[in-house]
Amino acid sequence: MTRQGTPASGAPRVLFITTGLATGGAERMLCRLLPGLVAGGLEVGVVSLRARGGVSGDIEAMGVPVWHLGLDSARDLPLAAMRLRGVARGFRPDVVQGWMYHGNLAAWLLRALWSRRARLCWSVRQSLPDLGLEKPGTRRVIRACSRVSAGVDAIVYNALLARRQHEAIGYASAPGRLIDNGFDTDVFRPDAEAAADIRRELGLMSSGRLIGLIARFHAMKGHEVFLRAAASLAARAPDVHFLLAGQGVDAANPVLAPWLVEPALLGRVHPLGERADVPALTCALDVATSASLWGDAFHNSLGEAMSCGVPCVATDVGDARRIVGDTGLIVPPGDPEALAGAWARLLALPTPDLAALGAAARRRVRECFSLDHAVAGYRALYLGEHLAS
Repeated sequence: MTRQGTPASGAPRVLFITTGLATGGAERMLCRLLPGLVAGGLEVGVVSLRARGGVSGDIEAMGVPVWHLGLDSARDLPLAAMRLRGVARGFRPDVVQGWMYHGNLAAWLLRALWSRRARLCWSVRQSLPDLGLEKPGTRRVIRACSRVSAGVDAIVYNALLARRQHEAIGYASAPGRLIDNGFDTDVFRPDAEAAADIRRELGLMSSGRLIGLIARFHAMKGHEVFLRAAASLAARAPDVHFLLAGQGVDAANPVLAPWLVEPALLGRVHPLGERADVPALTCALDVATSASLWGDAFHNSLGEAMSCGVPCVATDVGDARRIVGDTGLIVPPGDPEALAGAWARLLALPTPDLAALGAAARRRVRECFSLDHAVAGYRALYLGEHLAS
């Protein structure tokens, strides 16, 4: 049976409306998802509420049309709304898929005003331990979404904890769905040659150990906690180095700069900034870390590291405990000594045991969090298998 607004071919046109296309975890997951949907016969387009961002070109290179509304402040709203209406008229979506909070609210407005026959899906990409941690404007958007959420056909969460937290503040429970983030284990894989190249770049001896945090600079990502833990471990482990990579994570960052000249860390912290070779950086690590303090739901850096066969230490934020399982260690957020202690425990393992833990981590991703699983989940959603008629 053909559903209302869906072509007879059964392949709906899906219009993603995302808050932005900067280089973050939610944006990278969208990039991973789109090729699989296109290969599965769906027609997709992407609207960014903001100006052109870090992954815009990557999406366009897939042959997926991208529209940028340039919405930077309230004064831009009228023009952005006109542009969004024009996109909808031209694309004629059968499914409008919001992506992140502002994208979700914009998707609801689009469906309410101009695309009433389209199905409406949201995607919530973060946990919400305390609404007060969000910016005032974001808090207003979250509350607005809560009030209208009963009219959404499906609310996709990428973490069980995120679903519970949002429903606790009023998000409708009936539309809720869980679709985990997915990882391409052909891209993120063990690669001894790439790892050796990175270690040579950093000037590491073959016996040196490397602990890494790959995340954009943001207060919730816990970079300062990571560096406090690094200083603690470095004082008793002279062969350990620390890699930092991500947008804003470089020696010019005023928060990070003082740590680079700490005596215990001098010459042993490598802040690389934003890099395109994340798979190579990741597989060069002995231990990967998520030091998040709040906000993360499904940590991409953990899935990527596990895909590379790298054991992880993560703070107990979002679904980190469920992701890592028994292939790594979980510590309380905001506790540098607990983080340093967990690193020390893993590095004390015999090399074969650490390698076996990494191999188990890669198996866990392939079995539970593969990209194919994620694509299949969204494709089923758009074909109406989990939506009401």
